[in-house]
Amino acid sequence: MAKEYQATEKARRAKEHNETLGRKEKESLQSPSGEADPNETPPRSLFEPGSRVWLYMERVKPGLTKKLTHRWHGPFRIKKKVEEFAYELELPNRSGYCFYHVVHVSRLKAVSEFGDRHKVRLAPEVDEESRVDFDEELLPEDSWEPDHPSGEFEVEAILDDRTPLSTSTNRAVREFKVKWVGYEEATWEPATNLSCGGLLYD
Repeated sequence: MAKEYQATEKARRAKEHNETLGRKEKESLQSPSGEADPNETPPRSLFEPGSRVWLYMERVKPGLTKKLTHRWHGPFRIKKKVEEFAYELELPNRSGYCFYHVVHVSRLKAVSEFGDRHKVRLAPEVDEESRVDFDEELLPEDSWEPDHPSGEFEVEAILDDRTPLSTSTNRAVREFKVKWVGYEEATWEPATNLSCGGLLYD
């Protein structure tokens, strides 16, 4: 008797509850046979078979830092949709990857395809005579001539060297006997006055 009362009371409460449901909630209920509404459109798949995706991998190679490692691998192709939130990936034989093919959707990211971009046609081969180098055009005519600021002389040869004591600091200062280009007489110069390292240490 008590079981019958409980069953009828439960049915009454369920009927009462269903009558108070909103329109959207009533539409979402399936028919008593368990079949879905035939007019209902199937949910749209996030990825279509054949589309390319990036795969997020939590693990990194031993010895690498997780923070600095690139975690999105691929791209891989979607083979098929297994469940609502799971997809099977095509894994090439020689890819070097070893993981289970069925992946949750949260670890997938679509590859951006730019099919609508304009294609740029490359210029035909240009012969060397008609080629214009814009960098050369911008350079002044005398840019390849060596700069000789006023007051700088060119060293022809180093004839001798000595290490006398400096009169001001009482330290040894190395001097070189220099033959200058365009001058007859050689002069003694301290190493700090010369910028011809190749000649000094030959």
